[in-house]
Order: sequence, then structure tokens, then C-alpha cells
Amino acid sequence: MGKYNISSWDLVEINPYNIDKIFKDIKEKANLIERKKKILDENISIKDFIGLIKEFEELTIVNSKLGVYAHLRFAEDSSNQEISALVSKVETFLTKINNKLLFFSLWFKDLPEKKVNELIKSSGNYHYFLESLRKKKPYTLKENEEKIINIKDINGSSALNSVYDILTSQFEFDFEGKKINQNELLIHVRDPSPKTRELAYNTLFNRYKQYKDVIGEIYKNLVNDWREECIHLRGYKNPINVRNIANDIPDKAVEVMLKVCEKNQSLFHRFFEVKRKKLGLKKLRRYDLYAPLRKEKEEKVSYDDAVKLVLNAFEGFSKEFHQEALNIINSNHVHSKLQKNKNNGAFCCSVTAKMNPYVLLNYTGTLRDVSTLAHELGHGIHHNLAREQTEFTFSSTLPLAETASIFSEMLLSELLLEKYPQKAKELIFAKLDDLYASIIRQAGFVRFEKKAHQMMEEGKTIQEMSEVYLTDLKKQLGGKVEVDEIFAYEWCYISHIFHTPFYCYAYAFGNLLTLALYEMYKEKGKEFIPKIIELLSKGGSESPLDLTKAIGIDITSEEFWQKGFDLIKKMIENVE
Repeated sequence: MGKYNISSWDLVEINPYNIDKIFKDIKEKANLIERKKKILDENISIKDFIGLIKEFEELTIVNSKLGVYAHLRFAEDSSNQEISALVSKVETFLTKINNKLLFFSLWFKDLPEKKVNELIKSSGNYHYFLESLRKKKPYTLKENEEKIINIKDINGSSALNSVYDILTSQFEFDFEGKKINQNELLIHVRDPSPKTRELAYNTLFNRYKQYKDVIGEIYKNLVNDWREECIHLRGYKNPINVRNIANDIPDKAVEVMLKVCEKNQSLFHRFFEVKRKKLGLKKLRRYDLYAPLRKEKEEKVSYDDAVKLVLNAFEGFSKEFHQEALNIINSNHVHSKLQKNKNNGAFCCSVTAKMNPYVLLNYTGTLRDVSTLAHELGHGIHHNLAREQTEFTFSSTLPLAETASIFSEMLLSELLLEKYPQKAKELIFAKLDDLYASIIRQAGFVRFEKKAHQMMEEGKTIQEMSEVYLTDLKKQLGGKVEVDEIFAYEWCYISHIFHTPFYCYAYAFGNLLTLALYEMYKEKGKEFIPKIIELLSKGGSESPLDLTKAIGIDITSEEFWQKGFDLIKKMIENVE
């Protein structure tokens, strides 16, 4: 095993080089498909129908490479005007291509039920893709209206999100005599020093408060756009129902999960009190929520050691996990170095079913960064295991998309406990910190979003919305945790609520589901590993309800979600 160095990714596999030639090739492929419009009637043969879908699939691969290339270049440097222009050019072009070919999905949605069932039954691996199209029939508009909305989104919600990214990725912070970016600043919210933690949070959120009017205006218009299109034009029941249907998750499953999360907030109130005593504080403040138990500065983990730790954790679980993570790393698809104007946070981005995905990190050397590496590679493993699915079904819906990533974090946590038994107490407390952050906190974001969408419709101000956020946060943390007024603006830096409304319940869903899976794995041992691999290999080829039922889980059951919290309760009782 060689040495792994911090680096940027290699985009050679998706680099279009000659953009005009790629545009020409895509237009030609789209024109060939458009000419097949004449064969679309109720008498279409199975052979012609499947042939047409395969042509769409081939075009999807080319389009995806082009779109992802532009997206990844923008993620590297959102201030580069040439890249920004490229993103705009590519998005506009691909929207025109999608509009040109919109006729197929509209035709399929309008087919008689009998013909639809015949085509789906004969479609093989494409069946779930077609079933999902059909399910969206009640929310589909006329062709010209759909085309207008696609154009509107590029110049509306998509453009607003680009403005948000450009603004926040260029934030620089004066901290302890240095100019640092957001990722470097966030290290200090876990500093052993209470004063440093307070200064880090105040430095961060005062900047967002400074720009709250601009950020608030972006958010208000994103929310209004979501409501006017999805509720008033398309006819969805409510704002979160849009996300549930996109995820193919029953409303009941999400409602039950959020209800169980809220009911179990008090579990973490107990944990916060234990942590206060361990830290020797008279009062636990929101500033102290993620404070480490150690008194000294955290020892840095080299990137080489981080990669090897994660790979060892995967190898101890299964050869498939280890090999697929290695494939991503060895293909130079990881951008790990810190650089100016790079996207904050981390992500894993799929291109095509057969290609290794790309991972963006901002590696600063903390144990949390090692966990983030495991998380994002977990996403990549999920993608690679599902490579035999179609281009339309290799990616699972959002809630199940978090399963492999969170499972990977748990494998790493177990390895760290074995490798550093002297740090066991600190690692267990850190794990409970993460469970609060990824379940209770994420569910809280979603409940806030539901209120925010309602408030925007009622014409409330951004300041009023921020005050509601603060009130809800205080309730979530319990009466014994002191919350400073600056946390009213915390929502401003949660990018998911801008880019993908109601995304955040996927983290709570994924964590609680993974706790159940992990418990089953610990109970049944190695014999359960093929079940997990099989679940991940299915990607998005079946509904989440069917995928989870296959392993004996009912996501609409309150009892199921409570099982996850029962495990957390045991962990808290142990630290008590």
C-alpha cells in the first residue's frame, strides 16, 4: 500500500475538451430520438419501446458527463468567471435538450393503464424507472408548461442557489489573527477551550447575520417558487409531500419518523447533562454542545493515515466495501485539499452507473474529517455496488442513499475503539454528539422548514422566521442548555434547505435505519453481510418501501423507528 497524498481530482474521464463538438454530438443524438416520436402510439411494440429507452439511456450518459464536469469545476472554484459562464452555458443547453425530448415521458404518462402495464412488465431492469414516471402523472402539466418551468428553473431557483454558493464560499473570517475559510473555522467549534468555541461560533454566525438580508431574500424566493410551482400549479398536497413523492416514501413513514424523533429529544437532554458534568461546567451552552472531553488540542491525522484507517475499517467488514473504496481513490476521483473559493463541506457525486463517482472533501486533519472521508466513500461504495443497474435506477432515493455512508462511519467508529482503547470514552461521547447532530438536529431542520414555508406564504419577515428557529432550537436542546441569540441565524448556513428542500430528514432516516441494520449485523455476524451488499446493489431499482421490506423492516411503523432510539438509550445509560 503506497502513500496517499492530499490532492485535487482528475477530471480527464469527463472533460469535454471540445465543448462545441460535444454540443453537436448531443444535438444529433437528440434529433435521432425526436424522429422516433412518430412510432409513439398505443400499438408500439415492446422491441421499439425498449430500443427507444436504450437510446435515451445512451444520451443520459453523455449529458451526465457534461453536466457533472461543469458542476465539479464550479465546486473547485466558484469565483472563476470562465467556469461560471461554462456552468450557465451547459445548464441552458441541457435544458433545451431535455425540453426537446420531454414528449416521451408525457406520452408514457398518458398511455392507457393496460398498455402501461404491458410495457412495464416487459421492461426488465427499467420497470421501476417507468413506474416512477407513471406515479408522477397527477403532478405533470402540459408539454409547453413543462418546458417553460424547465427554463424558469435554470434562470430562477438554480441561479439563486448559485448566488448562495458564490456568496458563502467566498466568506473569509478573521480568527485569532489569521484569515481562514469556513471549513478551517469549523474545526474550532470542537476546540477544548470554551472561549475558542464561543469565538468560533460567533465569528461564523455573525458573518451570516451580516448577510441575512441577502441570504433571506434568496431563501424567500426559493420557498415562494417551490410553493407556486409545486402546490398551486402541480397540485402536491403540501411542501414536504413534494420531497416524499420524489423519494417514493409514504407521507406516513416520514410523519411517523419525525414524530418519534421529537418524542425522543429528551433522551439527549439526559446526555447533555452527563456531558456538562464530564466537562466540569456549571452550565452547558450551545457553544459547548460538541466540546471534546480532552483538555488538549486534537492531534492531527495525516491524510495518508486517514485513508488507511478507513480502508482498514472497510476491509474488516467485507472485501466488496474495501475494493470499491480503493477503486475510487486509485482513480484519482477525490478532491481533498483546501483551497480558496472551493465549496464548503463534502459530497459524493455520481456521473454514470459504470464510472467511479467523484468525492469532494475539505481535509483539515481532524478525526471528524476521517469520519467524513468514510461517509463520502460509503456513498461511493453504494454507487459502485449498484453499477449493474440502469442509468435511471443505479442511484437510490435520498433516504436510502444515506445508508451505506452512515454504515461506513459506524465501521470506522468500531475500528477506532479497537485501535485507541484509551480514547474509548471520548470516542463514545463523540459518537453520541454525532447521533444528536445527524438525527435530532436534522429532524429539527425539517420541522423548521415546514414552518418556514408556511410563514413565507403568510408574508412573515426573515427576522420573524429566525426567531422561530431560535425558539425551536431552545426547545430541542431542553431547558438546561443555554442558547445565545446568535444561533437564530444558524439556518442560514444549512445549504441543504436552499438546494434541496426537506432533504435533511434523509439523515435521520438513514441513521435510524442504519442503527437497525448494524444491530442486525452484530447479532447475525458475517452471514448478514450478503444481505447488506444485496440491499446496496439494488441501488434505486425498487421503492424504499420494497427494499426495506425485503430485509424485514417496516418504515411506516413507529415501533421500528423507536428501536433506533432504544439503542441510543442504551449508549446514554452506559455513559451515565
